[in-house]
Amino acid sequence: MKKIFTLCCVAVLSLFAKPSFAQISENFENGLAPLAANCWQFTNMMYATNPSSFAISGNGSPYSEPPVSSDSVRIMRTPFLWVENTVDVSFIYKLSGNLNGMATRFIKLDLVNPSGDIVQTLDSFQVTNTATTTVLYNQTFPVIAPGAYRLSVTMGGSTGGGNVRLSMDDLTTNAYLSGCVASLPVHLISFQGNMNKNNKVTLNWTVADNETAKSFEIEKSFNGRDFSIAAVVFASENRGTENYTFAETVNANDKVMYRLKMIDKNHEADYSRILIFQLKSVITNSVKIIGNPVNDKLTFSYTATTTQVVDVKVFDMTGRVVLNNKVNSLEGRNMISLPLSSTFKAGMYVVEVNDGTQLQSSKFVKQ
Repeated sequence: MKKIFTLCCVAVLSLFAKPSFAQISENFENGLAPLAANCWQFTNMMYATNPSSFAISGNGSPYSEPPVSSDSVRIMRTPFLWVENTVDVSFIYKLSGNLNGMATRFIKLDLVNPSGDIVQTLDSFQVTNTATTTVLYNQTFPVIAPGAYRLSVTMGGSTGGGNVRLSMDDLTTNAYLSGCVASLPVHLISFQGNMNKNNKVTLNWTVADNETAKSFEIEKSFNGRDFSIAAVVFASENRGTENYTFAETVNANDKVMYRLKMIDKNHEADYSRILIFQLKSVITNSVKIIGNPVNDKLTFSYTATTTQVVDVKVFDMTGRVVLNNKVNSLEGRNMISLPLSSTFKAGMYVVEVNDGTQLQSSKFVKQ
């Protein structure tokens, strides 16, 4: 039995607060081997102990050898961190001498997923000869999608001659240390919504691996920036695929936006795409693409004259059907968000909605 509770006091929020984990503040005093045993990753990274000229402070520092080819890099990755809406990164770095000729050095910061793929590049910058004395790096970055990531620090450069080393030390971040494994977030299969002529908004979503889910927070916004929690839906005890729904009547006279915050049993969270509803008395009979061009999800709205099942198809430019779904629609304007598989190549497509009596369609571009 799924339970829905509309939030009416701030105290309820404390039930879903993230547990307090340690934050990373690493001075590399004991070398790289103990860190590697605790889920840090090092690729071609060297370690210098004092009194080496490559060490910056304390007992020693990680450093990169001069590049041996144009694509030679040294990489250091933290254990998994829980990264929220912003992340602070601080460290010190230094060159062992002046860069001469065509020699270059750079530092690149990324958030990477469990497969090592870059999810977001935070910064990439060239190191200049001012770094022959210690330089403090301290930046705050907005995070596109909060979640569990490794912080990856890449040091590299061009050959250019010379033997200048690049060292770094005293790495800190405000992200919470999650550990050796990043739990997979709740897998959202579909998220769609409907608004009828009485301004009643109904949201429906389907998840896979329901046994990993703890709860769903329905977040609402009127400006697309500031979201508040409208309700919490607790996950059922069913395993496998599960369907959920939430409905409320909106009294505003402008756009209203919804998104799902999906929280798993390890207190990690993932967000859905945003569904936008325009409170208008006039309904147009056409498919409207939201966020065109699209990437991994196709989000669009269309009008249904009655509550019914409609056929949603996507065609490529040769007329071949590359996606074919049946969708439950309610009377009025409906919002649909469908994942696009990795087989979708970049290019132009047409989405078609067929209710048996009329066709609605629109073109979109897959990036």
